[in-house]
Amino acid sequence: MNFKTLAVAGAVAAACSGAWANDVINNIALSNGTIPFGALHTDSSPFTDTFNFNNVVGPVQASASLITIGFTAPQNIDFISAMLNGIPLTLSPNGAVESAYTLAPLLLTGPLQLIVMGTTGAGQAGFSSYSGTVNVTAVPEPETYALMLAGLGAIGFMARRRKS
Repeated sequence: MNFKTLAVAGAVAAACSGAWANDVINNIALSNGTIPFGALHTDSSPFTDTFNFNNVVGPVQASASLITIGFTAPQNIDFISAMLNGIPLTLSPNGAVESAYTLAPLLLTGPLQLIVMGTTGAGQAGFSSYSGTVNVTAVPEPETYALMLAGLGAIGFMARRRKS
């Protein structure tokens, strides 16, 4: 390999090393329970982060929350919006500590998608980050309730029969 080819390869590598994608797309396997997630941003441009929570089958009760703490400008994130399956989360006012959350569990059908939009103060001086959780609880199907009621009825019938 001659010097000219090596110099061109080095210049291309140096030019590419400074390019960072600010948007985060993350696919997360999700079942019942609480799933943590987060994002780290390294530049000061607006971002749109997408979190796809897969493996959600049938109706579920879901809730989400986010938080960021940035006391210096390079660490600060200002949330513009956050939506879980198109339903907006409640945002706190912009400041050093910001949050976004659902007011109550939402009845949704999977897969779930959380989209977070905001701006950062990150750049050469630091990194900005936020984290959060998605909580998912399966909603029993009507057949499950029917079977439970049939079982309770059978127990009640047997108890009454024993009494007499």
